[in-house]
Amino acid sequence: MTKILFVCHGNICRSPMAEFVLKDMVTRAGIAEEFEIASAATSDEELGNPVYPPARRKLSEHGIGCAGKTARRIREEDYVNHDLLLGFDRANLRNMERCFGGDPEGKLHLMTEYVGEPDEIIDDPWYTRDFDRAYEDIHVCCLGLLNTLHPEVTLDFTACRERAELYAVMADAMLWEPFYGRNLDALYDIVTGMPHLGKRFRVLLPAPDAPCRGYAGILAQVLSDAGAEVSVEG
Repeated sequence: MTKILFVCHGNICRSPMAEFVLKDMVTRAGIAEEFEIASAATSDEELGNPVYPPARRKLSEHGIGCAGKTARRIREEDYVNHDLLLGFDRANLRNMERCFGGDPEGKLHLMTEYVGEPDEIIDDPWYTRDFDRAYEDIHVCCLGLLNTLHPEVTLDFTACRERAELYAVMADAMLWEPFYGRNLDALYDIVTGMPHLGKRFRVLLPAPDAPCRGYAGILAQVLSDAGAEVSVEG
C-alpha cells in the first residue's frame, strides 16, 4: 500500500481538494485498496475547520464529496508514516522540511513534478479566488501522480456482453472525462493525447461466446497501434 499525504498551508483548499480528487480517482479505477490518502496543513491557522466552501463546491460540481474533513497540522511522525508527502508550492516544502528536520529519504515533492513541470506551483485559490484553475491543476497533477505510481491498467472485459459495456470498463479503469467519445477513433485520440490513466494495459477478453469478444480484441489492437504496451489474456 502506498501512503500519500497532501500538504498545503491551511488544509482547507488545495490539499483536501487533492485528497478527495485522488480518492475519487482510485475508487473509480478500482484500485482504492492500494492507497491510503490524507491531507494536512503546515500551519495551525485553520485547525478543526472544514474544507473552505468554494473548494467544497468545486469538488461537488465534479461529484466528489468531502464530508467530515477538518484541517489538521502535520506531525513529525507523518514523515515516517507516509511514502510521499506532496506540497503545492515551495513554501509548503520548506515548512515540511522544517517540521521533519529535512528530507533524508526523498519523500517530499511538488505536485507539479508529476506532470513534468517541477519549476511550477499550484497557486492557493484562497488568495487568487480562482478555484476553477486550482481544481484543473490539481486534477491533472493527481492523474500524473497516479500514472507514475500505477502505470499498468487492467481492462477486465470478462463479464462484458456488449460493446457499450467494454467502453464503460475502459472509462472507469482509464479515468476518462465524461465528454470523451466511445468509439475506435476516440480511443486512439485518448491514448495519443488526452489525459487518462495507463501506460501499459492488461486486457482480459470476454468469454468465448460473448458477442463483443471480437470487438474487445480490436480495442486491444487500437491501444497497441496508439503506442501503448498491451498484453491480452483469455
